[in-house]
Amino acid sequence: MVGLISINYKIAPIDIREKFHFDNSEKISFNNLLKKKIGVEGLMIISTCNRTEIYFEFENHIGDEKKFLHSIVKELSEFRSFKDSLSPYLTKKTGSYEVAKHLFRLVSGLESMMIGEFQIVEQLKEAYYFSRDKKMLGPILSRMIQKSLETGKYIRTNTEIGKGAVSVSYAAIEEITKRFDLSLSSFLCVGLGETSKLSIRHLHQKKISNIKIANRTDKKAVEFSKELNLDTIKFKNFKKEMESIDVAIFCTSSKKPIIKKDELIDISSRRDNELLILDLSVPRNIPISAYEVNDINVINIDNLKDTVNENYKKRRKEIGKAEKQIEELEISLRKMHSESSNQKQFKNLSQQTKFYKEYEDQSLILKKMEEEWTSLQTKLDRLTITFRSGDATSSVIQDDKDSILVFRFVCKKRNLPY
Repeated sequence: MVGLISINYKIAPIDIREKFHFDNSEKISFNNLLKKKIGVEGLMIISTCNRTEIYFEFENHIGDEKKFLHSIVKELSEFRSFKDSLSPYLTKKTGSYEVAKHLFRLVSGLESMMIGEFQIVEQLKEAYYFSRDKKMLGPILSRMIQKSLETGKYIRTNTEIGKGAVSVSYAAIEEITKRFDLSLSSFLCVGLGETSKLSIRHLHQKKISNIKIANRTDKKAVEFSKELNLDTIKFKNFKKEMESIDVAIFCTSSKKPIIKKDELIDISSRRDNELLILDLSVPRNIPISAYEVNDINVINIDNLKDTVNENYKKRRKEIGKAEKQIEELEISLRKMHSESSNQKQFKNLSQQTKFYKEYEDQSLILKKMEEEWTSLQTKLDRLTITFRSGDATSSVIQDDKDSILVFRFVCKKRNLPY
């Protein structure tokens, strides 16, 4: 049996999502914790800017699904030292069909903030490969994820759900376009996460080259910037650079804000125009208090929902087509499972029938042997009585060949004439 706990953008605001973001080392720690305390037999965690989803396998807990889910939520809250109720921010599912259906929708882009975006496919693959390589996956969960990736490919091939597909990074660039003339603007990208890279590529595709990149790992920044012929700066200098650029895009893996409100006030005082900051990180790189600084305009993931909604309207028809195909695939999956189950039951029934037939045949043979033995035993008793009475004569059993043999054997043993 498999289950799912999801904390996603639909029901959990960013201040909740960022508290439950997992890096790879935390995935391993939480997996070990659940194995030890609860007995989870397989685990995979997807943790992105829009969702943290925990997929788990629990074959030894069938019938205790609700209790098992409650235990995982409890451990999750304690793992993150979250004192409030987590239930309002959770989606919970159990059962192969329910979890598989969610995975089918997820990998097809139907659960994404930007409908049809492809980034979720890479994120699912990354989470899957990590769990597989760390021996965290169970066999059922592993097969289910592989099947979902096949399904996602099928849906994207047979619908236009991914045609001109956009992502959060694309929505961010659209937001910039509304406010600035891109060709006249200067950009700074702090961090080289997947979303940040996509944002840079979107800008590059629009023939924008006035982009500087800052990353904690200089080598990574240099390698990426060479690919697109862009400039890099030292990570320690990014705050100074913010005094002169028009747009700053933040997307690092830092668990805490990497710039303070006071620093942004100081930066603002040295500028002549407004600074637009796009914080695409979860947890956020820009503190909430900084949103109040004059001439500093901060946009985070949740602020991009208007752009997302426009995108949703454009793809509404394709959503219906994709959902229909997922439903057909689900029906097919149920049918295959049913046929497989029936074949297994039929095979078991055939084996049982064969066993009972053999048992019945053996029983008949044994019964016949018992009857024959009883008959011989009766005849032997009659012979014994006859001998004791001194009236042993072959005429007693002359018409019964088996009895004659017994009679001769007894007579020979007793040295009697026959």
